[in-house]
Amino acid sequence: MISSTGRNNRGFSLLELLVVVFIIGLLSGVAALTLPGKDGGALLLEQRFKLLGTLRSAKAEAVFSGRSLGLGWSGQRGRFYVLSAQGWQVIQEGVLAKQLELDERVRSLITVAGEPIKNVTDDDSAKRDETQETTPQIVFLGDGQISPFEWRLSSEGAESVVLDEQLTIER
Repeated sequence: MISSTGRNNRGFSLLELLVVVFIIGLLSGVAALTLPGKDGGALLLEQRFKLLGTLRSAKAEAVFSGRSLGLGWSGQRGRFYVLSAQGWQVIQEGVLAKQLELDERVRSLITVAGEPIKNVTDDDSAKRDETQETTPQIVFLGDGQISPFEWRLSSEGAESVVLDEQLTIER
């Protein structure tokens, strides 16, 4: 029989494991910092797909619920509304309740029926009376129709991309 005192213990000590984990973490951090950021084209594609997904969800919700929904847009953000007997009300529940926001590096221009929408600044919205009704610029009807619009997204160093009421992706 071999005694336990004569046995050679093989393995790693806790200190050795901590040193290895620290080195791996340090190298991972350096690697993450050296990765290139998104260029303008990749950012625009990401934002376009985000918008398309949300707008398609709004269209589907309007069709399934049989109610009119709308998107009110100002600057870099927007909210979805539902038409009720009291007028346009902010959607409070579900996927469309979350405020929609574009990346700050992306510029957008929305034209509805050929006319650019007026962007309301934060100062204007602060002055607005709380009881004043909001009218969305893009409307989704319960029968699947969408008000005609064109949404142009642009970013520095990239060709602009366009969305319209067809909610399709052209290559």
